[in-house]
Amino acid sequence: MPKALHIHPMDNVAVCTSEVHIGDTVEIIESDGSKSSITATGTIAFCNKIALVDIEKGQDVLKYGEVIGKATTLIPFGSLVNDQNIASQPRSYADEYIQIGG
Repeated sequence: MPKALHIHPMDNVAVCTSEVHIGDTVEIIESDGSKSSITATGTIAFCNKIALVDIEKGQDVLKYGEVIGKATTLIPFGSLVNDQNIASQPRSYADEYIQIGG
């Protein structure tokens, strides 16, 4: 059975640890070690992302508990999530630095 890792509980995608084919049941290994499963709606290559929920157009795509982009179209539950349906969002990393001292 193909497997995928749900890295952070806030993520709406999981990372496939083997190739997945349309109709495959994909075992999802949750961040707490529990397991669930979903049915793939298309082929997903090794190390690519699968949608754990319907991701609406314009909605944030979350991986590692962080926004990795915004959906450019509806991404249905169980489908491939990649650069064809998400757009990267610029970040101001300098604004995220932790200031130490005074």
